[in-house]
Amino acid sequence: MFPKLQRKFVLLYTVTTGLITTLVLSAAFLFYLSSQKNQQKAAFQDQLFSLTSTLQSGNQFADSFLAQAEQKHQLLIYIEENDIPFFFSGSYQPATDREVLFSRAGLEAQKEGIYPSSHPVSSNLLQSSIFEIAGDEEDAYLGNVLLLQTENSCKKMVLLQDITRNRLKLARTACSYLLIDLFGILLLFFTGRWFVRRSLRPMEEVYKKQQDFAASASHELRSPLSVIQTSADAAWGMLSRQSESPLDTSTADVLKLLDTIKSECRRGSSLIKNLLLLVSAEQNQWAVKKRAFEIDTLLLNLLELYEPLCFAKNGTLLLELPGEDLPAAYADPDLCRQILTILLDNAITYGLSENCQHRLSDSEDGSCGKIILRGEAVHSRVYISVIDHGPGIPDKEKSLIFDRFYKSDKSRNSKEHFGLGLSIAAALAELQGISLKITDTPGGGTTFVLILQ
Repeated sequence: MFPKLQRKFVLLYTVTTGLITTLVLSAAFLFYLSSQKNQQKAAFQDQLFSLTSTLQSGNQFADSFLAQAEQKHQLLIYIEENDIPFFFSGSYQPATDREVLFSRAGLEAQKEGIYPSSHPVSSNLLQSSIFEIAGDEEDAYLGNVLLLQTENSCKKMVLLQDITRNRLKLARTACSYLLIDLFGILLLFFTGRWFVRRSLRPMEEVYKKQQDFAASASHELRSPLSVIQTSADAAWGMLSRQSESPLDTSTADVLKLLDTIKSECRRGSSLIKNLLLLVSAEQNQWAVKKRAFEIDTLLLNLLELYEPLCFAKNGTLLLELPGEDLPAAYADPDLCRQILTILLDNAITYGLSENCQHRLSDSEDGSCGKIILRGEAVHSRVYISVIDHGPGIPDKEKSLIFDRFYKSDKSRNSKEHFGLGLSIAAALAELQGISLKITDTPGGGTTFVLILQ
């Protein structure tokens, strides 16, 4: 129980704290990304302002100046005056051809109404906003197009800046943040596991002491109960032999009391046995011996064992098997037999109850008096079902029936049962790593399904 509880707490701690860490790092990265983009845009605007000022002053650009600017700031500069390009081939060589990039920049400017033949109207400057274009080699560029009207000419400038390296830098930074996040989550996992173990240790020690006490008390109670039952049997036998004539009232009363003592001793012995089984299963004291075994043989043996018991309660036990042999299952056959024995006892007790017997005459197909033991193979798994047509179990109680000492409504509170059988079956199934499920039987009743690999 505690290992499963520990895993749940560790998972909850890791998920919640990991989610918070991820959100904090995501916010930090988004802030860094926004800051880098703003700095990148500001640097581009500085270069754009410098070149625009030179154009407006009417000074001529030297090829060396343009070449130095392109190399230093990864710029691509195209200038023309009166539709005649400057004789400058460019010094910075981008991944994509320069002419292709300038053409795409012109298309972006056209989206804002700036065409090659456009001229400023209300002012001497017509300028696009800063846009971003993509190259053919996964490269990216910031761009701007402007038209400048002077007294003697109309100048046009297209300015692009290669931001591919900045994008790669951002991608590396994102990977760094991701690695930090993963490392933080891993660290939180180990920290959480240590913290949860330390926190659960006192509870685990108390729980173990309770289990040890239950086991010790059960062992100690077996001896006096055996003595009481043996003495009651002996006294009952002595009184029976001494009474050759019809029993008088006092002797009959004594025999009745002895019967009650013997019955209660059997109930106490059964309870102690179930408690020992449950404690042994939860403390993993069972020697689980998994091996491949034939399901068909096990089901046939159970049919022979429980068919007379069903008949004694005016019921019928049916075995349903497919036409072909079931595949061999890999589990502990003794523990599987113990689980199916508990399920069949449960089905006989509640599936053939008095309420069900009253309904036998009203049932059209007689299903109310039937218990079905079914084996089938589905996708390399073996499903063993124990099906009854009793009163069934409400949905709100299905999650509780595997709890120890849990009983359903009063109609199911028989003195012979203590609410331990299904909890033992669930513990034995978990011990082997197999599944035990509960569903409703069509038409009424309960179906337990044991799923074997």
